[in-house]
Amino acid sequence: MKSKKLLIPLSEFVDYVREHARLGFAVAATVMLVYAKQAFSTDFYIDAEVILNHPHTIYNWNQIGRFGLIALKYLVGNNWYNPYFEAILFLVSLWGLGMGLSCLFYRFYARGGEYVSFIFAALFLIFPTYADQFMFRFQSFETVFAMLLVVLATRYFYLGMTEKNYWAYGLALFLDVFSFGIYQSMVNLQICFYIAVYLFTVEQSEKAERQKLIGCELAHFFVSFVVYGIIVKLFFDSGDYLSRQVGWFSGDLMSAVMNLLAYIKRILLAMDNFYPITYPACVCACMALLLWKVLCRRQKLLPYIIGFGGMLASPFFLALATGTPSPYRAQCMLPFTCAVLWLFFASWLQERGGVRYVVCVILGCIFLLCQTSVLMRMFYTQDVIRDADQIIATQIIERIQAGSTPNANKPVVFLGHLDAKSNASCYTKAEAPSYLSYSVYEFAFIEGVPVDTPDYFNTGRILGYFETLGFHYEVPSAAVVEEAKAAGVTMDSWPAMSSVLETQEYIVVKLSD
Repeated sequence: MKSKKLLIPLSEFVDYVREHARLGFAVAATVMLVYAKQAFSTDFYIDAEVILNHPHTIYNWNQIGRFGLIALKYLVGNNWYNPYFEAILFLVSLWGLGMGLSCLFYRFYARGGEYVSFIFAALFLIFPTYADQFMFRFQSFETVFAMLLVVLATRYFYLGMTEKNYWAYGLALFLDVFSFGIYQSMVNLQICFYIAVYLFTVEQSEKAERQKLIGCELAHFFVSFVVYGIIVKLFFDSGDYLSRQVGWFSGDLMSAVMNLLAYIKRILLAMDNFYPITYPACVCACMALLLWKVLCRRQKLLPYIIGFGGMLASPFFLALATGTPSPYRAQCMLPFTCAVLWLFFASWLQERGGVRYVVCVILGCIFLLCQTSVLMRMFYTQDVIRDADQIIATQIIERIQAGSTPNANKPVVFLGHLDAKSNASCYTKAEAPSYLSYSVYEFAFIEGVPVDTPDYFNTGRILGYFETLGFHYEVPSAAVVEEAKAAGVTMDSWPAMSSVLETQEYIVVKLSD
């Protein structure tokens, strides 16, 4: 029965892991070395106060259409948020993602040695953009699991197409929709997978087969996306969340175009620490191969143009669709593109042997080293800043408690903000403009939230952070904030002794002018 064939991808994965045990150990060791410390860290991170202070909450995921994330929280029993359980699931899923990627593309004729598969998986798993994504540790496992679902959905789609198995088509559809509901960037990642499958089957397929593959991919993606959109439209209110990210509707078309061009330039020239030299190297390699085919008048030039063009353009699909440069945490397409293109050239050159293949492998190791170095430095930057934030929190809390009357339940108002405290080995805000480079005491000043009282909003963030440390203080009203601003005019900034003022109604902490 066709329904029994649904177990084929799972049995393929089990057999692959058993036959490539050394690869499995290498991927596990890499995941632990790079991510274990961050995964189990209790350092504060953006939005964590909402989850930690209000466990058993679904945060705002229902408002932004992430029904898959909510369902996954309940399915694994982590709807009452447990950071350590989340960390374990995160690390296990990362390992499964690495091995799943290797297994999938081993199936699609990329049959290099285990060291090639390891470099391929590691290039995808270790990428600087993930420093921003995985800082949101209350959804880090879910995001990785969504990527794993895309891997599985791609395999079931290909099984359905080759075997004419409608059960496999249906399961691929379900997995796609579920992954889109976990994190919307999986929509673009699934497109990347379809392009990669096309690219890896160019040599083994004829024109009619390639046309059929593209048609099936387009149809399957369209149905998946429509089903996801219908679910969101009927049951969730995500319109405002998504519309705020669409730059085409901002009214300034020229600014939107210039921002996109600057974004593409940063990636192409590796001008940003989050965007390493791996992608520009892949662009050069693709252009060189296409030029070689033109000069040698090789066949299948057009399919390669389509495959390379689609892969190289895929990291920009989200930005072009919205008219807004993609945030770092949403750029999971770029790691995939770099890893797949490197794997393609490694597999293509291995068949021909020679020095070029060895050079390709060496370059892969260099790319991996560069990516890992940047990622680990970003983690180090975050650790230093969060340690300093906690020391400052302890000092402020001690100052507040020293001046408060017993059992006083007064609201606390924070005026101004504090810059991140770091050392010379850390990335600066200019080098890594991300939440990980900012202090807890200045989060509200980079979010761009249109509030009338920005000091009030920053106060809420800081008090939420204090509550995660076990110290609860009342959040002031907007009227109290205005009174505190007037009282703070004559106060000195932190850490002066006069930077903390207690009145009958409230407590003021002046961080800066």
